[in-house]
Amino acid sequence: MSQKQKTLKEFVAELKALTDGMMTVEPKEIADLRLGEMEIPAGSYGQYFGTWDIAHGMLRDYSMYTLYPLVVLAEDPEFQPRQMSKIVDALDQAYSNYLRYSGFPKMGALALELRAHLKDNPSREEVVTALRAFTEYTNKLQAWSFHYFPWGLGKYFQYPAERLQAAPPPVADLGATRAHIRSGQRIRITWKPLNITVNATLATKENPELCADLAAALPFTTIQDHAVVTGESMYAWSPFVSTAPIRLRERICDAPIGRIRFSQSTGQKFIVQYGPTTEDLSQPVLGEIDEADAAKLAEVGKAVWESTFESKNLIWMTVELAD
Repeated sequence: MSQKQKTLKEFVAELKALTDGMMTVEPKEIADLRLGEMEIPAGSYGQYFGTWDIAHGMLRDYSMYTLYPLVVLAEDPEFQPRQMSKIVDALDQAYSNYLRYSGFPKMGALALELRAHLKDNPSREEVVTALRAFTEYTNKLQAWSFHYFPWGLGKYFQYPAERLQAAPPPVADLGATRAHIRSGQRIRITWKPLNITVNATLATKENPELCADLAAALPFTTIQDHAVVTGESMYAWSPFVSTAPIRLRERICDAPIGRIRFSQSTGQKFIVQYGPTTEDLSQPVLGEIDEADAAKLAEVGKAVWESTFESKNLIWMTVELAD
């Protein structure tokens, strides 16, 4: 069957349907990969952990650091969209062809179809729409891949206690540099089955375009997972792609408990900080949870840590506009 029997509009519609279908249901490709039931039994000497590990990392880089920058590039008015086909051909094939072999045959076929459509010299709007849809699709695959990856193996690779005790303190004292979001659009965040709800204020004045992108996508429900490097922080992949200009960023280590961040460049993550962190990278400020509700976050964080690193029981975060 020809890869171009569908129109570009039909191709985008298929991507959106696949992405919508993954919002609350684990996709077959992720289940097959983690259970070793891939159509092609990739893996040396009969093991598939190496396949799983490499495919998980490549999917992360593919969605975050290849496809999203292509969206940003395609939206640049100085960029000529007719050049996109060559650029995608150069960057995509190493990822999508390997991932096709290592557990993602559907995604590999869709990537091939995307490249075929781009060769037809579509308009800028069509290029952006197609790339956004494919990025949302791969982001959601990555969300499921992240959740089910065996992070619990980390208990066998821990720093010696004396190394941690001698480590320098966080760069900033939590609360010392707190920049209150005094006014802005109100949202509500609920975690199920924990039955914990908090209220928050968006940084509507500080990052208006980013907050508008979020508000337009509400309400949504997505898997809540725990950071594996940053510290006491939780994140969830959001079901939209934002390329909004960012006017206010904050170092993660300077952020207070209750800070809400949004990471466009690492998968469109909605991030909630619930305790100390040491990472000194800066991220866009999205808002902050009410001080009266901040004490609830420790319980959520502990449960999410257990979910991500051990039990794999699903915790769902719902974000919606407040009444």
